[in-house]
Amino acid sequence: MKRFQPLIMLLIPFMVACSESFLEIKPDKKLVVPSTLNDLQGLLDFFDVHNANMPGMGELSSDDYYLLYDRWNTMSSPYMKNGYIWATEIWEGSTSIDWNNRYQQIFYANYVLEGLEKTDRTDNQLNYDRMKGTALFYRAYAFYQVAQEFCAPYDKSKSNNGYGLPLRLTSDLNAKVGRSAIKETYEQIVADLLEAFKLLPENDPYKTRPVKAAASAMLSRVYLTMQEYDQALSYAEMTLAANYNLINFTTLKTSAAYPMERFNSEVIFHSQMTQYTPLTSSRLLMDTTLYRSYASDDIRKAAWFKPATGGYTFKGSYCGALQIFNGLAIDECYLTKAECLARNGSVTEAISTLNKLLMTRYNTGTYKATTASSQQEALAIILKERRKELLFRGIRWTDLRRLNLEASTATTLYRNLNGTRYKLDPSSLNYTLPIADDVIQLSNMPQNVRE
Repeated sequence: MKRFQPLIMLLIPFMVACSESFLEIKPDKKLVVPSTLNDLQGLLDFFDVHNANMPGMGELSSDDYYLLYDRWNTMSSPYMKNGYIWATEIWEGSTSIDWNNRYQQIFYANYVLEGLEKTDRTDNQLNYDRMKGTALFYRAYAFYQVAQEFCAPYDKSKSNNGYGLPLRLTSDLNAKVGRSAIKETYEQIVADLLEAFKLLPENDPYKTRPVKAAASAMLSRVYLTMQEYDQALSYAEMTLAANYNLINFTTLKTSAAYPMERFNSEVIFHSQMTQYTPLTSSRLLMDTTLYRSYASDDIRKAAWFKPATGGYTFKGSYCGALQIFNGLAIDECYLTKAECLARNGSVTEAISTLNKLLMTRYNTGTYKATTASSQQEALAIILKERRKELLFRGIRWTDLRRLNLEASTATTLYRNLNGTRYKLDPSSLNYTLPIADDVIQLSNMPQNVRE
C-alpha cells in the first residue's frame, strides 16, 4: 500500500471542487499507478482513509455532554469553540477536515471502481465483486456522513428541501460537479448501498472491511434518517438475522480504563471519529440529566462513565480506547427496529425488541421488563433508551435533526459558559454547518445559510 500513497496524496487536494491550476499536478512518471486487483485492494484497506478520521463536528455540537468554561476557553482551535456554541461563523479561515477527509475517501472509492472497470472480472469473480461492493459502500458511507453536517435535515414531507452535496462519481479531478438537491444526494447513497449489498460477502475476518450486514445496517440507518420507517425496519431485521450477538454486560470488567473490547461481538463495521478536543475524556462532562437516567443496577453506568472533576466523563467507546467509535453495531439495529415498530403501531413487539436489548445491560436478575400502554408512550421510551445506548457514536446529531421535524420529539439545546447562555432552536438553520471558505472559493458552489 505504501508505494501508492505518494500518487494518491498528490491527487487528493482536493477533489471536492477542484479546478484550474490546482488540477495541473503531474505525478512523477516513476510512481506506480495501482491497477491490479491486489493494488486496488491495498487502496481499500487504507485504515486512515476508510476507518479513521470520520466526521465529528456534529457530535461536538450535540447535547450529550458539556464543557466547563475554562476547558472551552483554553481550546486553541476557533472552529471547535464556535461549533460548540453553534456560532454563525464556524471556520474563521480554517479548512474542514470532516469535509476533506470524506471526499478523500470518495476519491479512493471512485478510483477503485474505475480500476475495476479496466480489470477482467472472470479471473476472480468473488474477489472482484467484494471489492466493487466495498468501494460502493465506502462512497455511500462518506456521502452520508458529510450530508449529516453540510446538508439541511432530510424532510420526507418536502420533495426538494435545499442543496445536497456535490456528487462526485469520478476520480477525474477536472470534472466540474455542483451541488445536487438533498433528495438526489440520498438517492445516490441508497443506490450505492443497494448495489453494495448485492456484491458484498456474508463474512470477512476483518471488521474494518464491510460485509453484507454492514450494507443492510447502513441502509437501515439511512432510511431511518429519511423517515422511511418500513424500509428502515426491513433492513434492521435483515441485519439482526446475521451472526452478531449482544454482549452480556455482566461479563465486562467495569473498573477497566476502557471496558468495551475493540471489534467486539456487536460490531458489524469498525470506524472511528476524528478526536476533536472537546470530545476527549479529559475535557467533556456528561450531561447530568442523561447520566442520572441510568439506573443503579444498569451496568452501563459503571462501565461507560467515570468520575471527573465537576461530574462524570465517558469511557465506553467500542474502540476500546479513547477514540470515539462511530461504526455500525447490532445494538443500533435493535433500537431502530423498536422505533419503527412503535411508529407503525406494533407497540407490543416494539417494547419486546427493546427489552431484548436492555436485559443484556443490567445486573443479573435486576432488570424489570419495560411496558407501554400506548404508541406515544412506547415511542418516548424507545427514543430515550436510544439516546442512552448510542451516546458518543456519531448518531445523536442526526437523531436531533430528524426528531426536530416533529413537534412532539423536538428538542431545544442550551450551552452555558461564564454567564452567557447559547440556544439552538429545533428549526434553526445552524443545524447545517457552513462549508469551509476554501471549498467555496475554489468551487463557487452555493454556501449554506446560517443564523
